[in-house]
Amino acid sequence: MDLRYSGFDADPDPPPDQSASALETDRYAHLAQRADAFVRAHGGTVHQDALVAHVFGSAGSTALWGPLLRRILGGDDLILRADGFWTLRDGEATDDSPLLAEFVALDVETTGLRPLHQRVIEVAAVRYRNGVEVAHFESLCNPERRIPKYISGLTGLADADVADAPRFAEVADDLVSFVGSSLVVGHNVGFDIAFVNGELKRLGRPALINDRLDTLSLALKLVPKLRKPNLEQVAHVLDVAPGARKLHRAGGDARLTAEVAHRLVDRARDQGVRSLDDLKALVSSSPRRPRDHVGRGRSVLDRSLLADIPKAPGVYLMRDAYDHVVYVGKAKNLRDRVASYYSQPLGYTRKMDGLLENLATIDTVVVGSELEALLLESQLIKRYQPRYNTALRAFERYPFIRVDVANPWPRVTLARVRKDDGARYFGPFRNTSGARKTVELINRVVPLRTCSRSFKDARSYGSPCIELDLGRCLGPCVGRADRAAYTALVREVVQFLDGRDAVLYERLWRGLEDAADRLDFERARRLRDDLREVNQVVAAQRHLREAAETNHVLLVLPSSQSAAREVLLIAAGRLWAQLRVLRDDPADLASRLNRSWSRLLAAGIAGVDHDTVDEANILNRWLARNGGHPAILPLNPPPAHPDWPDLALRALTLSDADLTFDARSLEAAESADASAVDDVPVTETL
Repeated sequence: MDLRYSGFDADPDPPPDQSASALETDRYAHLAQRADAFVRAHGGTVHQDALVAHVFGSAGSTALWGPLLRRILGGDDLILRADGFWTLRDGEATDDSPLLAEFVALDVETTGLRPLHQRVIEVAAVRYRNGVEVAHFESLCNPERRIPKYISGLTGLADADVADAPRFAEVADDLVSFVGSSLVVGHNVGFDIAFVNGELKRLGRPALINDRLDTLSLALKLVPKLRKPNLEQVAHVLDVAPGARKLHRAGGDARLTAEVAHRLVDRARDQGVRSLDDLKALVSSSPRRPRDHVGRGRSVLDRSLLADIPKAPGVYLMRDAYDHVVYVGKAKNLRDRVASYYSQPLGYTRKMDGLLENLATIDTVVVGSELEALLLESQLIKRYQPRYNTALRAFERYPFIRVDVANPWPRVTLARVRKDDGARYFGPFRNTSGARKTVELINRVVPLRTCSRSFKDARSYGSPCIELDLGRCLGPCVGRADRAAYTALVREVVQFLDGRDAVLYERLWRGLEDAADRLDFERARRLRDDLREVNQVVAAQRHLREAAETNHVLLVLPSSQSAAREVLLIAAGRLWAQLRVLRDDPADLASRLNRSWSRLLAAGIAGVDHDTVDEANILNRWLARNGGHPAILPLNPPPAHPDWPDLALRALTLSDADLTFDARSLEAAESADASAVDDVPVTETL
């Protein structure tokens, strides 16, 4: 075997009288000595990967060189354990050999805490031998991106400091060569090695596989009642002076880590630890402690974003580096809500994955109340269409349920837009799947036609479809349908969809009970789930209709200006006008209300459409939950003319306490108020 590939010269041909075994022993004697010295220098235990790399060179492959290593060390003082570690045959190092005879203390400073997404801005590796620093490697690195302000605050490094620094690719060879196969020591060393390996992965280079020792885990085991195991606290407890350490810089942190490691090893020796193997076993038995802040919003968010955000209700707009609004949210306390993102796990839900990483600035709009925040949020989502707002952003796709009562033989379908075609439209519905299931269920239970025939000419008649044979259509196309019976069914459907009559619901319920009686539990469950969604759709339509019939009110709310009030003029459950008025000027309010009401009478009240349905739902659920509140002043429905001076005076004489609404969450105000389908007899015995 030619060993020159690994940096070693093969011996010349042996004399003819030497045996093959003696030849092999002599040829590899220096390798065995090299391996033995390396293991003893590392406390008596070394992983096979590290030993192969040391003995045969850094390019050594365990699969290639492992069998040879086992052959040449077979009769030596070293044995290979089942876990892949080479150790001294007596299982421990000599008492006079230091546990950390030689190691490299490693530390990195980075732009964040996610190795595959953030970058290294400084790296330091300091070599120690027998407790003395013998060499060091330190370099700034250009991360090719901006350094967040909070990182600059911790390290003192700004973008200008690394602008002319080499990129990691330019220092990678020197760093890897310096570290070699040495034991790597660090405080939360997995973090530092993960970042180095992340940079190496970008370069297509193999990762560091060095044996490692974590002083954080070691401190948790050896320092009792340690509350905060950060490097500064551990050093303080161990009476290690930080020296001339400047902020959090890689070189200073690496040297402080080395001093901490020496003190901790002394404590370990006092507790009977005699080998590096024992020391690592001690670390592996330490209780795991969560890595504070790792993978949290604070790793990518600049703390300065909170600087100007007030503790007040309102709406916040998150913008990316291109000034695009990517998310709109509401809060009764803006500062607390935005601050919560700093502790939020990154990508905690799939729909929000990447939001915090894309965030550059946050704008806020302060309002006087939670309801105003809800309404403003809905308006801003419609205006900006932020990519991370998925619910309200899709308002243009809310479907209607259409019953074409203008046709001689009406049918029930879904429609995307409301047209002036004489048909009855219900909705639009935010619950798209519920609206679709409602139509499907009606068409499955009520024998109305589902075909697209116009019935305006002779071509619409004849050639019946399979629905007639299945008994799911009365057959108007072949003259079988009775007009009165068909019209009665249509009327029943319209009353059901409008939330005025339960006859059709009872028919649907009977189908569920029949399935349960036949022990067809699977069908009964499907019907139950369908009925639940249908019930939500019908309830939503009923609430809109009832609001249009009854919700004619003035709603008085606090204002973001202390000397003012926000007065909302609501007609037919719709927000017609919002007026900000001074508390001491009821005459001005009465005049402005009168003008707004006159415009309402002239224009009329249009039906709820895509642009207004979310706002109407927010308002009407709020009013339903706070019925009888003193800040809700009823109005006479149009075309009556309310007594505006009296209403204005009542509105502006309300005290601050009178404007305090239910303290339940904003989300509760948005939740659907639909009755659940309970006590359905579909449970089979298992």
